[in-house]
Amino acid sequence: MPVPYRIGLLGLGHVGGALARRLVEDADRIATAAGRPIALEAIAVAHPQGRSAPAPLRPANEVVGDAKLDAIVELMGGLEPAHTYIKAALQAGRQLITANKQVIATHGPTLARLGPLRFEASVASAIPIVETLAESLGSDRIRAVTGILNGTTNSILEAMGAGSSYADALADAQRRGLAEADPSADVEAHDPAAKLAIIAMLAFHHRIDPSQIARVGIRELGHAELLNARERGCIVKLIAAARTVNERGIEADVRPRLIPRDAPMARVDGAMNAIAVDATYAGPLFLQGVGAGPDAAASAVLADLVRAARDIPASAGALLASLADQPVAAIAPMGSNPPYPSAS
Repeated sequence: MPVPYRIGLLGLGHVGGALARRLVEDADRIATAAGRPIALEAIAVAHPQGRSAPAPLRPANEVVGDAKLDAIVELMGGLEPAHTYIKAALQAGRQLITANKQVIATHGPTLARLGPLRFEASVASAIPIVETLAESLGSDRIRAVTGILNGTTNSILEAMGAGSSYADALADAQRRGLAEADPSADVEAHDPAAKLAIIAMLAFHHRIDPSQIARVGIRELGHAELLNARERGCIVKLIAAARTVNERGIEADVRPRLIPRDAPMARVDGAMNAIAVDATYAGPLFLQGVGAGPDAAASAVLADLVRAARDIPASAGALLASLADQPVAAIAPMGSNPPYPSAS
């Protein structure tokens, strides 16, 4: 019988719980895909008292330091202490799988230099954009990437377009679990800016500082702007966009844009995400799928786990590692010109 691939899990929230369930309920199917069983050996949670879990609950530092584990899956979220645990796990020789966009956008290149780092779930959940850019398009020259990378704001804008006020649309999104009690990361565009930084690094092979990406959120949008868009045959979407402009220059921003109703981006509804890639040789590509939710994120984490169990190189991590010693690329806002016809 093949030797199991042993993993430790940091975090048992919505995504961690969905991953743990999949590892139990789909164990045989996952073992077939991975070439061997994937065994969840230990779990770390912030407050273990009274918690039930499908594996022993242990302190995070013990899980990270367990030499019997092949990989650590970090699903805690936030910058710290997640960054510290990821760094420690890589330094201890573990494979590291994470869905943490903040850590990857901010520290990805330096972390990836320490060991195999996999982060498909950090951008657009079920859409396999990370490995697509790193592997399938790694040798191409990407001119631009454009996307709807935040399902919360996409849902809010859709409701506002149907007549709801911003406050009512936000409250409804919060009731449905699409928006946090503090929605700032979404509505002020911090979340899609971090995701755009990751995509841009993979697409353009330049190091990006996410704090340099200009952001305009949706708080100030009102019915006047939406009515103006409708009169022009458009709808409003929060678009994350980046393109190369010279040898080291990049234009990038996240802001509401007018999208013609017949454009592919206009048909991306609700919590769905979409990413358009303008590649020199492969041509225009458009990827769309579920960009949020525990099951979608767990699916992307499992894809990384299967690749790790099969010893498939962490190509996206290797690409980020190659950027670690680069100076940060200069970034300017996109301006008024659209980056790609599908999101014009």
